[in-house]
Amino acid sequence: MIRSHVLVCGGAGCLSSGCHAVQDALASELKKHRLDKEVRMIVTGCMGPCDLGPVILVHPDGTFYQRVTALDVPELVEEHFVKGRPCQRLLPREEIGDNVITTQRDFAFLAKQTKIILENCGLIDAEKIEEYIARDGYAALGKILTGMTPEQVIAEIKASGLRGRGGAGFPTGVKWELMARVPDKPKYIICNADEGDPGAFMNRAVLEGDPHRVLEGMAIGAYTMGANRGFIYIRAEYPLAIKRLQIAIDQGYKLGVLGKNIFDKGFDFDIRIVRGAGAFVCGESTALMASIEGRPGEPRAKYVHTVERGLWDKPSCLNNVETWANVSQIILRGAKWFSSIGTGDVSSDA
Repeated sequence: MIRSHVLVCGGAGCLSSGCHAVQDALASELKKHRLDKEVRMIVTGCMGPCDLGPVILVHPDGTFYQRVTALDVPELVEEHFVKGRPCQRLLPREEIGDNVITTQRDFAFLAKQTKIILENCGLIDAEKIEEYIARDGYAALGKILTGMTPEQVIAEIKASGLRGRGGAGFPTGVKWELMARVPDKPKYIICNADEGDPGAFMNRAVLEGDPHRVLEGMAIGAYTMGANRGFIYIRAEYPLAIKRLQIAIDQGYKLGVLGKNIFDKGFDFDIRIVRGAGAFVCGESTALMASIEGRPGEPRAKYVHTVERGLWDKPSCLNNVETWANVSQIILRGAKWFSSIGTGDVSSDA
């Protein structure tokens, strides 16, 4: 019987701090104390406090440990799992006041956050589709394929107020509607994961920690706009995100949420990864499409709309990682729920 889950952050930040050594030491130490059947270790995506890595979160008590090294693991296992008390030396402290932080919820910065896109990051094993499904993964895709028309999906996305999260802020539902109206085939769905801004890593965190959320959003968009092929354009500098994305894609095909006749509804959707070569300009939509085609990543005139003539001169809808990651939650929880978050209505001309 499992009595505790030890979540070890396996995001890029903690990876660079030595989390692999911590994982190996933890597995060995739990086995040494014959606790490996009672305490389950899970490697997750980014938990947030990257400056404190490697970090560990223990459930169900919520104890949070910082800057754990392989040498700390014997003490941590002895204190927490043998003696049943937190290992005080490894608990974080507040920058002001020096108070001990016992659980993740005690961080003042994290306590004010309501996670939507990142709600699974740091909680599930990103390389196991079963854990995503256990958190209502692919339920939104099932919902639209079994009970919603493309027009109804577009209406829900428009009502939610979702805008492009890559920076331009164009209304997502409007873009989807424009593409859906174009009769030309084939149509393409594209995820822009070419996160080139210095110091930016939101896209990377999502793709490393919850890649299926992005795949599900893209599949929903493909059904809605009449597309059957998708591309994820991602920086080659994100090897861990690429690895976990490919694992997720392979799992999606195996379980039938990608590929042919999804949910036995006659909807086909194939997707593949395209690695970018680190050109900053390829974060721009038309330059990105040119790169996918194997041409130099050069932007083209904006009067040619990509929803009409994009990839290989065919209708193409490109959205950012964050935009796609919001889609499934809007379908599951409703447009009214999503639109209630934030500062109120913003003019589309702003």
